[in-house]
Amino acid sequence: MPQRAITSIRVAPLQVGMRLVNQNWWFTTLLVSQHKHCPPLTRDIKCDVVIVGAGFAGVCAAAQFLRKGFKVVLIDKNIVGGSSSGRSAGFLTPDSELELHQLCRRYGNQAAREIWDAPCSAIEGLVRNIEKYDIHCGLLKQDSLFLGLGKHGYDAAKSELECRQDVGFTDQKLYDEQQLKAILGAVDYTAGIRYGGTYGINPLQCLQGFKDVLVDDGMQVFEATEMERLEGHTVYTHAGSITADQIIIAVDKLEPHISALSAECFHAQTFLSVTEPLTDQELKVLFPSGEQMQCWDSKLVYTYFRLTKDNRLLLGGGSALTTFLSDAYNSPGIIKRVIRDFYSHFPELKNVSFMQFWPGQIDTTRDLLPTIVRPKDQPHMRFIFGCVGIPWAAFTGTFAARNILGDADAEYDKYFNYFSNERNFWLPSSLGKVIGKPLLFSLSNSWAKFRQVDQLRARGAQKEF
Repeated sequence: MPQRAITSIRVAPLQVGMRLVNQNWWFTTLLVSQHKHCPPLTRDIKCDVVIVGAGFAGVCAAAQFLRKGFKVVLIDKNIVGGSSSGRSAGFLTPDSELELHQLCRRYGNQAAREIWDAPCSAIEGLVRNIEKYDIHCGLLKQDSLFLGLGKHGYDAAKSELECRQDVGFTDQKLYDEQQLKAILGAVDYTAGIRYGGTYGINPLQCLQGFKDVLVDDGMQVFEATEMERLEGHTVYTHAGSITADQIIIAVDKLEPHISALSAECFHAQTFLSVTEPLTDQELKVLFPSGEQMQCWDSKLVYTYFRLTKDNRLLLGGGSALTTFLSDAYNSPGIIKRVIRDFYSHFPELKNVSFMQFWPGQIDTTRDLLPTIVRPKDQPHMRFIFGCVGIPWAAFTGTFAARNILGDADAEYDKYFNYFSNERNFWLPSSLGKVIGKPLLFSLSNSWAKFRQVDQLRARGAQKEF
């Protein structure tokens, strides 16, 4: 790639203050692409399976029924991928809120490996299908790099190395502060652990591309179609209804009038920002070895970044003040602090201009693991929620669909202990009515990440998700 000429002198945003447009960059990229038009539902229909929510959980669930002879309907209140999934940074890594060493402490090495294999298998499936169906979504192979800050961060990186070795992984490498400089043009990080098998994508383009595949195969997809109520086997919308033998609910921010399971759903506020395309010189500063990585640090409210296919820098993060708010917070003040912190670690990139930012509320649970529920009194229903990270959402959607197809019996018993809503939680969801859900989530989040140790219950065939 030839060096781009720099024809003007830019003043460092640190000195003059940043002006950021509140706009999701992924929506911007849809302006130059064509996808199927899926109008809202305006009639009553019947089908074998209806899937409510077209993020990665819903779309991956739908994909399991391709060419299986089922009549499937997929609906979303936004466009496909237009909610939480399409606002994410597009990291395809099993790391989300929990590192492997935290799962090893909580469950032990064998169980931690079982849990970790779930999103890893989902990543492999996503990449395989992106390539199979030629989905144009900026797919990039990017190793994961967990960055430690201070002594605590160094210890966390070292623990991650030891746990990866203990559970049988062989592709990891630990860097000390000096060794990091060869692969990352940053200062003040005390350690880093790197491993492969991870990727970056444009999540909205990815889901819109999969939508085209589903429609071409004959599936009915209705966008701008919100579920207003749920009664028995019927999903009601504003202008129509869908009656189905089986129902999968994979929405973010589940409403109480739909299910009492909404009490189990929590939200973590984060922000993303994007730069103009970096010059060759800036790319060399960011990744001196020329190897791209997707990175995040060891703070409780962590900062994360990676490059896009067109060499834009994606940077995300938040603050302890706004992360646990119950409602979305749209001020650019938080992301500006994240950007300034990034500049402090990458002083040679302080002239890189950030253009757009957008907020988002990540759905999660009290202990940061996803939840799959098949209510005992509603055996035709499956609820999916609390999926922090694309691979976790893809796994849960795939699992729920395979359970309907009868293809997941062996996995069903194995994963009950980890992803059922009846698993061991430190604090009950009912406490949220007393102290508020934001505080309940904050306390439970910290406990799950740094303190919780579980004694797994005996598995039993009579137990249901």
